[in-house]
Amino acid sequence: MAVIEFNKVNKQFNIYHNMSYSIKEKFINKILRRNKLEVITHQVLKDSTFKVEKGETIGIIGENGTGKSTSLKLISKIIYPDSGEIKVNGKVSALLEIGAGFQPDLTGRENVYLYGSILGLSKEEITLKYDDIVDFSELKEFMDTPVKNYSSGMYMRLAFAVAINVDPDILIIDEVLAVGDEVFQKKCINKILSFKKAGKTIVFVSHDMNLVRKICDRVIFIKKGGFTLEGSPEQMIGLYMKLVYSNDDDKKQVEKEIEKGGDALVKKVDYNLNLHEAEEFSNSNRYGNKKLEITKAYFTNTEGHVRNYFYTGEDININIEFKKNKKADDVVVGFAIYSEELWHLVGHNCKQDGLVITDIQDSNFMKLTMRANQFLKGKYYVTLALHNSDETEQYDFREKHYYFHIIENEMAEFGKVRVNCDWVL
Repeated sequence: MAVIEFNKVNKQFNIYHNMSYSIKEKFINKILRRNKLEVITHQVLKDSTFKVEKGETIGIIGENGTGKSTSLKLISKIIYPDSGEIKVNGKVSALLEIGAGFQPDLTGRENVYLYGSILGLSKEEITLKYDDIVDFSELKEFMDTPVKNYSSGMYMRLAFAVAINVDPDILIIDEVLAVGDEVFQKKCINKILSFKKAGKTIVFVSHDMNLVRKICDRVIFIKKGGFTLEGSPEQMIGLYMKLVYSNDDDKKQVEKEIEKGGDALVKKVDYNLNLHEAEEFSNSNRYGNKKLEITKAYFTNTEGHVRNYFYTGEDININIEFKKNKKADDVVVGFAIYSEELWHLVGHNCKQDGLVITDIQDSNFMKLTMRANQFLKGKYYVTLALHNSDETEQYDFREKHYYFHIIENEMAEFGKVRVNCDWVL
């Protein structure tokens, strides 16, 4: 049963330029006939149509300014669509902005009652839940302090504690988990997962792709201009990463396909994420006699889906296709990895692992798997090379021609490489 339905929903906002802000300005501008008011229409949602089933956890992702928060406000009936129909069946608890609904001069205790009443609880219900709210927020000693003295993390703790204790049918969360310390963030995530297990419906906006991947059953992707697509977390995260990190030509092509109607794009997006060549190096830094020539290279995950973003700890497959142009006795396949700052992090080849290829066909394929990669968040360039076993002949050497991204992992870590440590006290 659908608890949220959007049917051809349109929403736009007007942006005003040359607006007069005082009576004097208005009078002078009218007399002199200058600075005529310009109104630019910004389309946020365009014929947006989707359903959220009871018990689903839905992620909404997209670039900044694409209508993610607007969609949540429409669901919460804070704002209304210009056209189209929205149906919401169930009690909604919305956590849209840090401290939204709080009155800065009131204490934490008073704001619990204020915010709880905004979310639909009676005074008696809030009193019954008050101790649970305070315990979850871990702010007992600050409850009689005005919230204007709270940090943003403390605001988030109290707001989240109230929102989840409303016991809603539908929980709406907008990026607020990005605030606060790591321990409390994990506590909030565990609470969301317990809601999910209990069969509650959750609609979740975030730029943390790892969190979206972890908790969402399905993802709605909103593109600038108001176009929406939906699919599995892997598909939509892949599309998002492609738009964020692709070169301009690839971006334009994907945007055109979205605007045409993205059903076909959704079906093939897992397989359409061909490894991006690094524009800054792909037209240079190549040498070799081309007896053997690399014809294609791409990255895949453990399921075989082609993509160029990974998480720390994931296996990364580097797939290399090469052809024979002239006779060669043997070949060794090598690779190197560089950080975005061009620090040389890894250099390795198949000979070091006991493999020299002597049975060379006209067309050849090799897959290298980097087990449980230990790279941290960032962009990484990849060099691929074909040479003979004693390195007297370079067949095809592509220096930093390719790249992949490692995106945010659960653990906050610094540097380029994870180190597994044992601590003994």
